[in-house]
Amino acid sequence: MPFISDIEAVQTKALDYIIVGGGAAGCVLAARLTENSACSVLLIESGGHRTHPLIRVPTGVGMIWKKRLFDWDLNSDETPGLNNRSIELMRGKLLGGSSAINAMSHVRGAPADYDHWQDIGCDGWSYDKVAPYFQKTERWTGQPNKHRGTKGPVTVSPAQSDDPLYDAWMAAAKSCGHTALDDYNALSSGDILAGFARSQQTIDDGFRATAWTAYLKPHQKRQNLHILANTHVARIKFAKGRAHALELVCSLTNKTTGLDVTGTLILSAGAFHTPHLLMQSGIGPEAVLKRANIPLLVNASGVGRNYRDHLAVQINFQRRGKGPFHRQMRLDRVLRNFPRAALFGTGPATRLPGAMHGFAKLTPDAKLPDLQFLFRGAPRHAAPWWPLLSNGYQDGFGIRPVLLHPTSRGKIEPVSNNPMAPPRISGNYLDTTEDMDRLLDGIDIALALADSPAMEPFRDTKNSPLPDGRNARTAWIRQTAVTAHHPCGTCRMGPDDDAPLSPDLRLKGFDNIVVVDASIFPHTISGNINACVYMIAEKTASHLSGQNLSAR
Repeated sequence: MPFISDIEAVQTKALDYIIVGGGAAGCVLAARLTENSACSVLLIESGGHRTHPLIRVPTGVGMIWKKRLFDWDLNSDETPGLNNRSIELMRGKLLGGSSAINAMSHVRGAPADYDHWQDIGCDGWSYDKVAPYFQKTERWTGQPNKHRGTKGPVTVSPAQSDDPLYDAWMAAAKSCGHTALDDYNALSSGDILAGFARSQQTIDDGFRATAWTAYLKPHQKRQNLHILANTHVARIKFAKGRAHALELVCSLTNKTTGLDVTGTLILSAGAFHTPHLLMQSGIGPEAVLKRANIPLLVNASGVGRNYRDHLAVQINFQRRGKGPFHRQMRLDRVLRNFPRAALFGTGPATRLPGAMHGFAKLTPDAKLPDLQFLFRGAPRHAAPWWPLLSNGYQDGFGIRPVLLHPTSRGKIEPVSNNPMAPPRISGNYLDTTEDMDRLLDGIDIALALADSPAMEPFRDTKNSPLPDGRNARTAWIRQTAVTAHHPCGTCRMGPDDDAPLSPDLRLKGFDNIVVVDASIFPHTISGNINACVYMIAEKTASHLSGQNLSAR
């Protein structure tokens, strides 16, 4: 077994790679790099190794979110653009990271996202160059397509919901002039991502597929793989332009120890914690470190800057009658179906009530969609019910316009020189008129879909759930908008001096530090970020191993 209970067990080993963060990127890197038996890897994760049934069973995600389980408990600063509200920013704190607590959506984004990365100077990141790594990650179980992978570790399957609501949504989309997509992840370079389709989800034979279960669990007995869980990397120490040692804190006992860095250090702690670790180690904007009383090592103005996320609003409707998910929430059925799903991966609890994605451009000549639409077939207050006591909750459904490419930018900063204190996250959400205008347009599109005749059998009333008028809707957005949990860009790659990373993801000015997670995004992508992070890690692992799928 690779799990290490005492850091002293590896202190004398010469490690080729130390990976900080056991989330999506960290698990991919650890699995791929240890395919070479001569390569020794240590993976360090702040959280633990969890096998909870709420993680395994897809519909357990509702309780995970409600209780904020396996989570870092991060929240944003009070934000002027959100009526001075602080919003939750869930990120996974366990092996598998946020892939263990997310909505299981698998979205590559638009080909033009990556072509744009190439155009701004990030050589090697065009869609043609990254597409082979998307394919390498996947085991696609849907309709075969030459653009999809079928032999990868991550099972991706079409949504299995049998709710007729989604046929109605699709009919509504067509009636409003939108395209029906066969597969939004099977695009070629130059294709435009626009239209509506059934969702694709990382569910493997009825169980959630996480980075841990897909990449590392099958290989956890490799002798060259070592995993140190429940351990937080507090600081990096440097000598002669290299990462020299790590300061570690046990998450369970608060015991502090050190670990020498003899090879390459890979930071995969995520868009919030990677820049926070660098700043706690003295690499960041000079003024920020001075306020936090952290000694400056390198004045890196771009570390912790360029934070972007996908803001969204949820539009809810009351449902006429009861849908299939409501019927399955009857208490006796829950008590039967959840254990069935946890043990065998079968039954209704393996099917998510959200089963559709949409993408829309706001101008005809745009190469990228401006908006994503997420759908849910159950209300937020869905809960088990028993007929002797009531008929259950009022059933409902919703549509969620998501702003894909915000012009507002936030920042991540340390609050003090205590590395165990959470970072200050200032999202600056909806700070620009352009962002608000696009989200208002998204609401118009969503309401047009809901008002389609195809939706009449499902809507309990034709009354709009939103206030009328631009000013009233703007106020409603500022009071209700939340993140779609796609943080990125806080340690971006680029050719310019302000970019902390070069396009090969090496930290500028240091010989042995590589960053591999969503913090490296120079710009947002058109959709959920988990699939993209898998791709980035696969591509980087191939590069570090001397392979190059892009050249084949």
